[in-house]
Amino acid sequence: MGMSRRTALLSAVIVTFGLGTLYLGLNMKTPRPLKDPNSWDILIFTQTWPNTLCYLWKSSNPAHTCNLPSDKNIWTVHGIWPTKFGTIGPQFCNKSLVFNPTDIYGIKDKLNQYWTDLEIPPKTNTTEGNSTNIDTSHKKESIYFHEWEKHGTCAVVLPALDSEFKYFYQGIEWSEKYNMRDVLDKSSIKINSTLHVDDYWKAVKSILKTNAWIECETKHDTKEQMLSEIRICFDKTLKLIDCDGIMKPKKGSMRKSHTLTNCDTNKPILYLDYVPENNISTNVNSTNSNSTSTDTILTNSNSTVDEHSKHRLKRKVSDHPDEWITKSPRHFNRSHSYQPRTNTSYNQNLYRSNSHPYIPRKEWDILVFSQSWPYTFCHTWTVNSNTHTCNLPANRNQWTIHGIWPSKIGAFGPFYCNNQTTFNLNALNTIIPELKNRWTEIKESKTWSKKQEGELWRHEWIKHGTCSKSLSTLDSELKYFNQGLNWSKQYVLSDLLEQGGIKPNGSYPVNQIWHTLRTGLGKNPHIDCYYESRTNTPYIDEVRICFNKSLSLIDCDPFRRNSNKPSTNCPLDKEIFYMGAVV
Repeated sequence: MGMSRRTALLSAVIVTFGLGTLYLGLNMKTPRPLKDPNSWDILIFTQTWPNTLCYLWKSSNPAHTCNLPSDKNIWTVHGIWPTKFGTIGPQFCNKSLVFNPTDIYGIKDKLNQYWTDLEIPPKTNTTEGNSTNIDTSHKKESIYFHEWEKHGTCAVVLPALDSEFKYFYQGIEWSEKYNMRDVLDKSSIKINSTLHVDDYWKAVKSILKTNAWIECETKHDTKEQMLSEIRICFDKTLKLIDCDGIMKPKKGSMRKSHTLTNCDTNKPILYLDYVPENNISTNVNSTNSNSTSTDTILTNSNSTVDEHSKHRLKRKVSDHPDEWITKSPRHFNRSHSYQPRTNTSYNQNLYRSNSHPYIPRKEWDILVFSQSWPYTFCHTWTVNSNTHTCNLPANRNQWTIHGIWPSKIGAFGPFYCNNQTTFNLNALNTIIPELKNRWTEIKESKTWSKKQEGELWRHEWIKHGTCSKSLSTLDSELKYFNQGLNWSKQYVLSDLLEQGGIKPNGSYPVNQIWHTLRTGLGKNPHIDCYYESRTNTPYIDEVRICFNKSLSLIDCDPFRRNSNKPSTNCPLDKEIFYMGAVV
């Protein structure tokens, strides 16, 4: 009997535990499977017509305002969306890849121009009582934050799009190359025209030779169609292709899967040159001035891709070529590296740039101030010799001065302008400690026994300083070298690069390096690379900034046809290694 009672109690416990487990199992949410960033076929590049988007944004809340681009005719980028044929997504593929705005620091002006964040949310008003005046506009998640975390984290499987900079810069490049303003204009489709979707398909096809998706939105009061977005497509090699098959037809629809629009093909489409008034009923008495009811306002009964059309209004509120021909390293003299030619391109045999025509006359236009990354220079000096050693600066993150070179634009020289001028090291006595730190002679060797102090400074003065003497501000050794020290302190390259997330021991596209420096300086620099063929690795070697004869900072490429592209001898299709400090 006792055994029977214990058995009954045990059975009761087991049943209770089982029921509890079943209850918890039924009430616990099943975790969603991880998004597979490789599970997509095509990249959809979407451009938005700002007037239509602004209308939709204001429709969702009368307090909303728009940040319209200064160019009234430009189409702005909405996003680059990795997409599996016939579906939407994948999306949010890697939540650990949190958006870092530092990485797009160097292209923020271009993003404002081409990838404009048009939506400006309202600010809360000042109220009486215990409440305070709080500006909540900063809490709105930027389009860059949203697009990177939702779509960019899925695009990172492509090396060409595996960072914030690459992803957004690709959007800028595509916008410059395939902007719908230009495509439609070349097809004689003008703003404020009223055409049908067939006209837009034909227009894009005639210029880009591919099929595009045309997106429409509906004007609330008149139910007219408005041109909203045009989408073009690329494969995983970034080749422009047809967008056929990117979306399945709606369930029960007679449309074929290759139909490339959500527009009513029988109705005209308004391509508006203004932002329409919002003659609709909106609940303005909502307790949350930032809350919007977008589901009913924006639903378009014809849309097969309304997720992409509406998601900008559903963001979460968040608190948070000329070629260079160069000498091999054993013949390299560091002061031969020089001001770049126009439109330089990468040369597979590149070491350092030395390829400018010699200018025997003493005429010059600009001053090139060149700073070297000492660890790249040390590497090039020691890589092919076991007798070479390096004298590295005490400050391990400091770029060192190479020289100040009076230069004829697009030429090599002049130099050695006065053979009668000698170098007086004693004239530099007051600044020699600083010169050792900032204008450092890196080269040393186990076999050198008679090397004298100041040989680098002597070389720079005799070769370049004697040409700068035509300026009263640089007409002595002390003035010349002191000016280099001052510029070194004023234009701290390590700090400028770090603003764009560029730090030693990392590899970066030269576009990111150049645009970061350009943004920090306000002028176009030149970037020089050392290419090591043995390891197939380009290293950042020198950065040059330029001054006029009044010592004012200027572009280093004033006559270059495309001054928005990097002035460099570095490869554009490889990442540039920014070597870390040598321990």
